Amino acid sequence: MRTLDAGHKDFLLAEAKSLLNFAYGSVIDSGGFGYLNTEGKVDSSKPLECYLQARKIQVFGLSHQMGFIDGKQQVQHGVNSLNTLFRDKENGGFFNAVDIKGNPLSDRKHAYDHMFVLLAATTAKEVGVDGAEELFTYAEELIEKYFWDPNFEMMSNDWNQSFTELNPYRGINANMHAVEALTAAFEATGRTIFKDRAYAICMRAVDDFARNSQWMLPEHFDAVWNVERDFNIDNPADPFRPFGVTIGHLFEWSRLILQIDLCMPDDKKGASWIVEGARAMYKIGKESGWAVDGGPGFVYTIDWQKKPVVTSRMQWVAAEAVMAAFTLWKVTGEDQYLEDYYSWWQYIQDHVIDKKFGSWHHELNAAQEVTTITWSGKPDVYHAFNACILPLLPFKASFIGSAEKI
Repeated sequence: MRTLDAGHKDFLLAEAKSLLNFAYGSVIDSGGFGYLNTEGKVDSSKPLECYLQARKIQVFGLSHQMGFIDGKQQVQHGVNSLNTLFRDKENGGFFNAVDIKGNPLSDRKHAYDHMFVLLAATTAKEVGVDGAEELFTYAEELIEKYFWDPNFEMMSNDWNQSFTELNPYRGINANMHAVEALTAAFEATGRTIFKDRAYAICMRAVDDFARNSQWMLPEHFDAVWNVERDFNIDNPADPFRPFGVTIGHLFEWSRLILQIDLCMPDDKKGASWIVEGARAMYKIGKESGWAVDGGPGFVYTIDWQKKPVVTSRMQWVAAEAVMAAFTLWKVTGEDQYLEDYYSWWQYIQDHVIDKKFGSWHHELNAAQEVTTITWSGKPDVYHAFNACILPLLPFKASFIGSAEKI
């Protein structure tokens, strides 16, 4: 089996550190991490968002574990923000968004946010900062009480502020990040409940929903998990609930199911649906997502006939594509995936990396010009940073499980 070129590894290391340096600009002295603009400065017109706090904790925490920096101060800063600014002392849970003083700006409690809090708390626990253990336990209890649905073995999506009314909408996005968070929690604690739930979600999402849709994984469902194919057809570029099939999620699920298989016991390891599903979703992502409108890059979404809907090139999609290609290459040993990996990294180097201000352009059009239909600025470096470090670490089920000094 081939190995990655040494020069490419040097590039990945340098780019990871460059992204880390960009992320420093998000630290707000009074508390929390801000939404970054194109130049890497906090955009004061944007609220503080829960998932962005958690992603910054993840980046600074992994950087600490890998020996890039002494990141305890930044991780502590993030944990403090979640435990103070974002924690709803009256109703429980975490606010979706707050202003600089901690006043809530959203009336919803989202599974998406709480999964990222669990992921961040897992990383913070491993780094060893004050309040991380409490944050982890609290997040776990909230997920158990409000989001985990044992009847369907999936996560519900969102509640009202007081946790008295559950939205009938169900979404695949929150469940995808539940897999990420639960797998990390398992590798950090060894508690099998986390791994078992992550595996159950993967089976339902891939071996059921994706398989029964010709591997075009549906994103949107009703309260009993019937597919809603026309959801957001009038708002197709939504950043979290776009209409149709999301190319980046096909790649992300491909990687996640291959990774969770790494920590399964022998009697469950190597289930046929895992590599089958990973290959099939990857194939659609590549054939229906890459350069399908004449220009390089991945379109954001396609319809049920595999035709492009939103053609913006999102940086996170390119990041997930190279991670999926790398993971399939590691698992199968087939060089076709490595060739895709290098080809797509070349695209990232040529077009996506901002060589003037740093970080990655969050959204490009087909002509590779910066656009802001869905995303403005450069709110965080989470996907890009993960894409850089994945090939540098031991091949395990989660980033925190594999993070070591390099």
